[in-house]
Amino acid sequence: MQALLSAMLTCPWPLYASMLMKDAVTWRSSLDVSHLVLPNSVEAAINQLLDHVEKRLGVVFVSHTLAFITVANNGLCEVCVCVGNR
Repeated sequence: MQALLSAMLTCPWPLYASMLMKDAVTWRSSLDVSHLVLPNSVEAAINQLLDHVEKRLGVVFVSHTLAFITVANNGLCEVCVCVGNR
């Protein structure tokens, strides 16, 4: 708990606190937090999240998905995804 509070003092943005808390709920009680390295900014937290997603789903899938989202004029929706699968 003290590690989270200390980290939130360095970056008081609500998004940062939310991202830290979503990560913290996955920690086990046996986790040694003395060696834990927490991101020090929102940007670092987002990069850490994307690194985790890339390890889980693969770099190619994540990069292509983010590229499709980037070039979509009006964003993505369920209808757009269904049409793309035909």
